[in-house]
Amino acid sequence: MTTNERFSSDKYATKGVSERVPLDTQLALWSILDKRKQRGDTLDCLQVFDLTIELVDGEPLQVVRNRQEKPPHEETIYLDVTEPVEGITLWVIDSGEYCTMLFPNEY
Repeated sequence: MTTNERFSSDKYATKGVSERVPLDTQLALWSILDKRKQRGDTLDCLQVFDLTIELVDGEPLQVVRNRQEKPPHEETIYLDVTEPVEGITLWVIDSGEYCTMLFPNEY
């Protein structure tokens, strides 16, 4: 599998993610990976997403820090979602057969 083909197979979220992370946020994280692929970024098979909340003009926005090891990459994205979540780290792993969104302790 080339790095351009990563995160193209079936996508799954663990039960823990489904219970604690709103669906619109999950979909936004998958979309971030799709956009990175479209712009030609080389994606590592492990993507890390750190979720925090920041108040902008008194309104809570979801702050997403996406990072990876190889090649090194880190960027921050602001999302306007219905229910922002605070203090959550998620991993998205591409095994080659499927892609899974999970909490690090679920690995």
